[in-house]
Amino acid sequence: MKIGIFTDTYFPQVNGVTYTIDAWAKRLQEHHEVRIYYPGSSHTPGENEYPFRSVEFKFYEGYNIAFPTRISRKAKDLDIVHIHGLFTMAMAGVYVSKRYKIPRVLTYHTPADDYIDYITKKQALKKTLMKLYNFWERRLLNSCDLVTAPSESIKQRLMDKGVREVMVLSNGVDLDFFKYKNPVSFKKKHGVRDGKVIGFCGRFGYEKHLEDLIGIADKFEGQIIIAGKGPATRYYKKLAEGKRNVKFIGFLSREEILKFYSSLDLFIFPSLAETQGLVALEAMACGVPIIGANALALKDTIKDGRVGFLYQQGDLVDLMEKIGKAYGRRDEFSKNCLKYIKEHSLDKTVERLLGIYEDLI
Repeated sequence: MKIGIFTDTYFPQVNGVTYTIDAWAKRLQEHHEVRIYYPGSSHTPGENEYPFRSVEFKFYEGYNIAFPTRISRKAKDLDIVHIHGLFTMAMAGVYVSKRYKIPRVLTYHTPADDYIDYITKKQALKKTLMKLYNFWERRLLNSCDLVTAPSESIKQRLMDKGVREVMVLSNGVDLDFFKYKNPVSFKKKHGVRDGKVIGFCGRFGYEKHLEDLIGIADKFEGQIIIAGKGPATRYYKKLAEGKRNVKFIGFLSREEILKFYSSLDLFIFPSLAETQGLVALEAMACGVPIIGANALALKDTIKDGRVGFLYQQGDLVDLMEKIGKAYGRRDEFSKNCLKYIKEHSLDKTVERLLGIYEDLI
């Protein structure tokens, strides 16, 4: 089987989408030929990776818009098209699928309408853009043979918008890779002291609402470590000025991220814009309980009272109460995390994905 992955985001951009595509592609390549079509950038293409000329999207740091010209020459013998995105590379995937009469599936990763504030703050313009976007999104998704969503909440959100064929398919976590790793050397390197440690890692966007985590610093008797980068980096660092127990440790490699998770007592996830929350699953695979916002897909990913707690985003009193309760049940939650994460193994996801491809073909 020849599988074509068409994505609007790819390396060197680092986020849940790029890591999911990379993980799926590596596993699929064990069985079939996988080709990846993406916006060109500083990433050096490997075998079966096809970059296209692109320009930076000035409203969102690190994101490129591709111009996939003459794509049919590089995709004419595919058996299936798998789209990851909603914009120009998605259009390219639809074009290839129609021209060569092959099935197409789209995996929904990002509720782009939740990011409209990056483009404009003007209410009239936002209203117009939202109408246009929702029309385009519904039309694109309904043109596909199947849409997969990583959580039940996102499936319902899409169906409420008028999308017809939606299946829940977890992004999955590589349980051979994500597991507890002794963090002693990591803590020494980054100056993480003994005692209570909570934190977050991921892309720094305003929708992540790390102001909640930073906002409890004066009341939390321990250390808060935050890893990652993104368009809101300066904003969050400004908020943390003068808070001695908040430490930003920058972008981490995949190997370092294991030790980061393993350094934490609790992972704090205040985001309101998650379609699944991959970093929460990765943390759980390392035995770390989660305290997350009671919003969107985190309501599905975080089993409240089993692997951690949900709290009302923006309510710092609620967040501190849930942190205190989680510390009291940390060992129980940690064991539950290791059991629950097996439901989201990458092996299960890829097995289901192959079944989807075979059924569509």
